Amino acid sequence: MRTLPGTLLVLGLTVVTGLSGCATQAAEDAQEELFPLGSKELLPPELFDDKLRVAVGEPERVPLEQPIAFVHNRHVQTLGMDCQYCHSGARKGIHAGVPPTQVCMGCHKMVDTTDRPELEKLKGYYERNEEIPWVKVHDLPDFVNFSHKRHVLGGVECQECHGPVQEMTVGQRVSSLKMGWCLDCHATHPNIDENYGAKAELRRSELKDCYTCHK
Repeated sequence: MRTLPGTLLVLGLTVVTGLSGCATQAAEDAQEELFPLGSKELLPPELFDDKLRVAVGEPERVPLEQPIAFVHNRHVQTLGMDCQYCHSGARKGIHAGVPPTQVCMGCHKMVDTTDRPELEKLKGYYERNEEIPWVKVHDLPDFVNFSHKRHVLGGVECQECHGPVQEMTVGQRVSSLKMGWCLDCHATHPNIDENYGAKAELRRSELKDCYTCHK
């Protein structure tokens, strides 16, 4: 038979245990409310629309709609223009860039725009002193450090990443730009052998290092 103090001790422990359990459950519920379980988006979906995109993964089946239907094949094949005449940043730094409207008008101010609606659009942007709001076709995530300059000076042709742009009308992405695709190129590209000679395998090892592309 239990004594009164022993009974009170048991009851006290029961109450404390119960309160402790309630407190633990309340803490877990609060934690769940702050950090609900389930899949998460890295960035809020509302940040993205047709003009703000990260263009990697499987290529689009059709070209993205652009403010002006720039015809690449006419400029490259018919007029003989080099890619870097317009994308001059490719040999100078990280970004290839797109030309300012003034560069386009350097030629097109001498071209008749009669019955040519796309050229009329170009002329309109120029006269309003507005930059053309091109939609990015190739756009890597911000955590990827890709330098056009290193690749251009290393002898990589534009078409190896961007596809046969000289045959395209409006530009269209043809490569996935995924990490595995880049690593495969770093592992097999013949220019690494030509540029580094006996140190080519050492260079290939360096190109596998995470810090090479994720600084």
